[in-house]
Amino acid sequence: MVEVGKVAEDLRPFFEPSSIAVVGASRHVNKAGHVIFKNLAENKRKGLLRAELYPVNPKAKSILGFDCYPSLRRVPGPVELVVIVVPARLVPEIMRDAARKEARAIIIISPGFSEVGNHELEAAVVRIGRDAGMRILGPNCVGVFDP
Repeated sequence: MVEVGKVAEDLRPFFEPSSIAVVGASRHVNKAGHVIFKNLAENKRKGLLRAELYPVNPKAKSILGFDCYPSLRRVPGPVELVVIVVPARLVPEIMRDAARKEARAIIIISPGFSEVGNHELEAAVVRIGRDAGMRILGPNCVGVFDP
């Protein structure tokens, strides 16, 4: 039998993370990575989000006033929640970087996995997450809404 307290603690990083990295954050307003990061940044500025917030994009110096990092590895300190908004083929390497950063939770927004026949790619992502003890939402999902 699964303990309710254990399940709640396993899911806490999705709802109350101490730090969030958005890999694929974008300066381009029509991209999902921009919309996701903008929503988090606005909540941070309003005091609704207490987590440290890190945009990750190798082509940007800053996004919406936040210093941008070229890779997840370059983000200072641990990252509890990683939101991934990049092409599916890049996700396994980001997952490995997330494991090195001691991430506890991953949200994979990116499409292009088993829903289009890439079962091996999805299996690799699941294996990396399982081996590192990370909880995964996705792939090909819209994330978490916490009204």
